[in-house]
Amino acid sequence: MKSYFYIEILSFFGSLLAGGFFLLCLLVLGLLNHYEVDLYLGLFLMILVFVVSFVFNVSKRETLGPVVFSFLNQGFCLFLFGVQKTFQPKDTSFLLLFLFFQLIFFFFVSNPIQRFLSPILFFVFASVLLFEYQLLYFFPLLTTVCLCLLLYFSLPKKAPEPFHHLPYSLGISLLLLVGFSFFPELKEIPWVSKSQSIVLLLAGSYLLYKELVPKISNFSFLLFFIFYILIFFPTIQTPGILTSSFLFLLGFARGYSVLFYLAWVSFLLFYFGFYYDLETTLLEKAKLMIASSMLIFVAYLFLRFSSLGKRR
Repeated sequence: MKSYFYIEILSFFGSLLAGGFFLLCLLVLGLLNHYEVDLYLGLFLMILVFVVSFVFNVSKRETLGPVVFSFLNQGFCLFLFGVQKTFQPKDTSFLLLFLFFQLIFFFFVSNPIQRFLSPILFFVFASVLLFEYQLLYFFPLLTTVCLCLLLYFSLPKKAPEPFHHLPYSLGISLLLLVGFSFFPELKEIPWVSKSQSIVLLLAGSYLLYKELVPKISNFSFLLFFIFYILIFFPTIQTPGILTSSFLFLLGFARGYSVLFYLAWVSFLLFYFGFYYDLETTLLEKAKLMIASSMLIFVAYLFLRFSSLGKRR
């Protein structure tokens, strides 16, 4: 039986409160001052949650999902605290440990909330790791990996029931990856952002070809493709705009309404970020914004009233 959302929210905060009281008792007893105890206690709690999560998956008691998620992350935080205080690893080693456990949580913890968050955390902290190692040239590669996973798992029946939230988490991950283009370190290497934009432009073109060609004539597709290039070529330095348009097309084509609305919100944010970063006069900025908005609106009308939009 499916539980109501407020019951799941109450279950999460209840388990969070219970875990907090448990840690408070350990603090009062002075056990948290022994960092090895924190490490092994966190590890024990995570293993216990692994076992409980699979029992929960078999019994299909959905109200246990937020409880599993809460105690898993409390144990994980306790474990990381113990590792940090006991071994005092470098930041890069700590990040690698974090990424390793996120992969374990994704594949071996039967919890939809954790499986939704783990890909997002993995790609975000992988980006932080690139900053730590000064390997900013690998951002286009990381973006390509996330993009390919999104294209694959957004296909019908490619994301089975335990992973049905994967297209949404990968979509959010992709937006966060291109959001790093506003960081000063990446602005100093403009070809990185341009490479991300080119990858996304190719992916959007592929999606347009696969979804539109069977439904409209080749000439109409060619016109729309040229129109698509003209709209987004001036914004190639801001890959977030192309990412939002890609998610917009993906939501239209494959019926992911959440991605569709997420694309609208992210598009506005990235568009105003692009507008703010332009080194030109306010009058030129206003002209560019009005012209781009009209072109995007025309593209939306084309999609909305085409056979692709009517199918939705």
